[in-house]
Amino acid sequence: MLGASACLPALPGRSVEGLGIAGRRVHAAARGRALQVLDPHQSETVATIADLIIPATDTPGARAAQVHRFIDLLLAEWASDDERAQFLKGLADLSATDAQRGTILTQLDAEAQTQRGGERGPPPFFHLMKWVTVYGYCTSEVGATAELHYEIIPGSYDGCTELGRASAGPGDF
Repeated sequence: MLGASACLPALPGRSVEGLGIAGRRVHAAARGRALQVLDPHQSETVATIADLIIPATDTPGARAAQVHRFIDLLLAEWASDDERAQFLKGLADLSATDAQRGTILTQLDAEAQTQRGGERGPPPFFHLMKWVTVYGYCTSEVGATAELHYEIIPGSYDGCTELGRASAGPGDF
């Protein structure tokens, strides 16, 4: 829900719950499926960037959540031709060594923050990359269970539990 609520302004007309459901469906469809938009090098670059955004710590990171496959499916089936081209162009601009990539991403994040409230138009690449990484991670099984501690049925159901009344006598009901 956290990831979905972060995406809500970008997808008007969708509820947080609806975004969560859509994200889980995309993950299910992307599982075990061949890449459709990204080539193997681009997919590895996306996985590396996503893992820099949400690294593995005491919980799995974005790579373990297969966010790169999630992004590939979104690009293939949800993105318009212009959005897909913009994403791939932004990705191409990030060809660098691992050491350089961290510096570049820090600069891109700073640029995205300054442009955030400014001009209208397509969002900067890194802003979009962060958004889709968080959305993909939070709606993945790994992110939802290990990080967000999402439980389908939390706690337990005890339908016949004594509510604390000492004793019920006749006429108490």
